[in-house]
Amino acid sequence: MSPIDHTLNASELTKALAEGRIGSRELLEHYLARIAQRNEAVNAVIALNAEQARRRADEADAATRRGERWGPLHGLPMTIKDTWEVPGMPCTAGAPQFRDHRPQQPAAVVQRLQQAGAIIFGKTNVPYKALDIQTDNPVHGLSRNPWAPALTTGGSSGGAAAALACGFTPLEVGSDIGGSIRIPAHFCGVYGHKSTHGIVSMRGHVPGDPGHIGEPDLAVAGPMARSADDLALALDVIAGAPAAMQPGWRLDLPAPKLERLADFRVLMWTDDSDCPIDSRLAAAYRDLAAQLTRAGAQVSHGSPAGMGLMDLYPSYTLQMGAVMKAWLTRSERMAKGMVAPFMGWTPALMRGLAKVVDSPKSIDKFIEGMTMSHGQWLQLIEDSHALRERFNTAFQDYDVILAPPTMTTAFPHDASLFATRRLKIDGRTRHYSDLFMWIAPATLLGLPATSAPVARTAEGLPVNVQIIGGPYEDRTTIRFAQLLAELQGVPMARLAA
Repeated sequence: MSPIDHTLNASELTKALAEGRIGSRELLEHYLARIAQRNEAVNAVIALNAEQARRRADEADAATRRGERWGPLHGLPMTIKDTWEVPGMPCTAGAPQFRDHRPQQPAAVVQRLQQAGAIIFGKTNVPYKALDIQTDNPVHGLSRNPWAPALTTGGSSGGAAAALACGFTPLEVGSDIGGSIRIPAHFCGVYGHKSTHGIVSMRGHVPGDPGHIGEPDLAVAGPMARSADDLALALDVIAGAPAAMQPGWRLDLPAPKLERLADFRVLMWTDDSDCPIDSRLAAAYRDLAAQLTRAGAQVSHGSPAGMGLMDLYPSYTLQMGAVMKAWLTRSERMAKGMVAPFMGWTPALMRGLAKVVDSPKSIDKFIEGMTMSHGQWLQLIEDSHALRERFNTAFQDYDVILAPPTMTTAFPHDASLFATRRLKIDGRTRHYSDLFMWIAPATLLGLPATSAPVARTAEGLPVNVQIIGGPYEDRTTIRFAQLLAELQGVPMARLAA
């Protein structure tokens, strides 16, 4: 057999495996060798289970010779984010208190992947408890951007995005509550899909604590890959009703709304005075709009349903405050510096302070979320439903909404306290928390959003666009990403090394 072409995507590899043109063991050894040679520079893969993976790969090859096929991912080796429980491997979520956690049961996502024939051979790095847009933790250390080692990979699926960009794995599964799929995909130039809330089970994900069985608010899982085709392949595997719902429910995602780029009605939502984007991103999106127009798509510019980011961000911040209260102890919140300078302040005092001092947007809402009553939470959810209904009227006029994944490209590593971090964007100092503003709408409203590569800056840094669709239109946003790749003649994300 000829040497394996590591630029092949998962869809191509599964076909080659089924046809016997490559072997599962051969492909696994290829990835292990590539990790051994190149991982030290980026620290994307932080744990391996090579011997068990080799045994399973040999079994897959034997099954192929017998004409058997376990499923659509038969014999495909892959890594997975170190927040998913995989028996035989650690699941630390970057937290020292979970350093010795060895799951006995697979996460629901892991079980679906393995039942489809995938072979999970490694874990990829995350920030502490998967709660940052940078990937660094006390257990496994710092992950570096494959395109520029001084810059962040993004987070929390930063190790996953870097591993894909380096060709260490053909597929990954990320999780996303604060852009944790969409932003690392953007910073590392790969594909990532934040699914409609609830269609991929989060059971077996850390955080919450190991053994947590409920399906969380806001948080979702979704595939990451080097091609939009692979997002579609993986989503079909991992999506389905959670275990508690399976006796009475089944998932039936609609087919893509449209199949031709020329038929799409596209809203470019890339400008908002409350969170201006880097001029390099703005230029890339202007070029993208021109490409879409030349391809025949109907392109409009503006905000959806007349709503700006600050119509949505305060509600998102309230809910995130409540989630952080549940997931982190007070001492953890202090140690991470998420609100350390503001602990002890009341929401009312913070609102007063914001009138005279430059403070993060909606910091009062974040603190309020940490202290709200159950009754206030119920009213918050009702208010979110009303926002969702208003926002979704935009999909009567547009098939997809294109927005930045965040306000800038990858930035330098910053180990300072979360609440004190600042970024320079076009010469202007910005609060670190502004990074969450463009991901907030799809998260708050539970909408599907695909992060797809569309450009490079003059410095060679990746630029992605966030493709937001209506409820359960996951296949539409992924299809649009496929059509974008065809338009630009770049069917797969470039490898960084």
